[in-house]
Amino acid sequence: MKYRPATDVSILPPEFKIVYTIMRRFLLTGFRHTLIVLGIVLAAIGCSPEEATVAEPKTITDIILEDEQFSMLRAAMNYAGLGDTFKGGNLTLFAPTNAAFTAAGLGNDAAIRARTPGQVQAMLLYHLLPAPVETGALPTGQNAIDMANKGTAFINKTSDAVIAINNASITRTNVATANGYIQVIDRVLTPSTGNLLAAIEGNPDLTLLAAAIRRVGTTNTTIATTFSTTATSMTNPATVFAPNNAAFQADGRFTTQTAIASANQQTLANLLLYHMVSGLVFSNQIQTGSLISSFNNSRFTTIVAGGLVTLKGNSNFRTGSVKTADQVANNGVLHVIDQVMLP
Repeated sequence: MKYRPATDVSILPPEFKIVYTIMRRFLLTGFRHTLIVLGIVLAAIGCSPEEATVAEPKTITDIILEDEQFSMLRAAMNYAGLGDTFKGGNLTLFAPTNAAFTAAGLGNDAAIRARTPGQVQAMLLYHLLPAPVETGALPTGQNAIDMANKGTAFINKTSDAVIAINNASITRTNVATANGYIQVIDRVLTPSTGNLLAAIEGNPDLTLLAAAIRRVGTTNTTIATTFSTTATSMTNPATVFAPNNAAFQADGRFTTQTAIASANQQTLANLLLYHMVSGLVFSNQIQTGSLISSFNNSRFTTIVAGGLVTLKGNSNFRTGSVKTADQVANNGVLHVIDQVMLP
């Protein structure tokens, strides 16, 4: 019996018109060639526009929004209104994990919102570098970098490629995004606060130390330069173990600003130099042993146990503790301690 195709196919849906045409070709020209064509057409009919869309690369913001290890960073970003900023081009974000936020006392929304949006914004912008930096391109050693909030941070890369920024270790490197890189870190960074003297003068618990620096700064150029330089410097950075007011009062000699103003300048200078170490020493770099001070290369003892750093001068009868670590300045780092160390 001869095959007779329907004479009116206009009533068929478009998809079936295509199939009709293919079936007719099948009967007229053979099975093998038509099967290939049919497969192509059916695949085209079944492919939706959404399935054909190519996924676009994710920005830094996209990754923060999607990755649950950054849920507290996400909360801080949204509260500070920085989602669009983190989508900008040519950036590197040093991204603290949830554990880092918790360790900094910022482990929930309430803790973050206890600060003003401006304070959280300044904190997060200190984690943002306005350039795409892959860790492999970083030089070995310590280098100062200018962050998006105009503050200074310090990158340290060891000879075996262990990398830290200030007191935070980079735990995962070079997460590529559409607009730069994410470097995952294990601590929330504290923004820098000008030079060392500005950091000390801005701390109400260090007023006696500030008075001592002013007392000797006019005659001792080493102390004046170390504390007061306004330029970011990797030439002569310093680490200062800064006795708080309670430490000066416990020492008994310098209990008031009046007593400091009348104290022997050389005695004060020697005292300050013994609390200064050349170079940058962050708390995560301090080990049990000793550090060499700037006072005649005299050493003082350091003990690290259970995450606590304690110190002891050569003539002290007891140890003192680091109360607040890693306050960064553009020319060094400050650790507040509860003892005046004696050479």
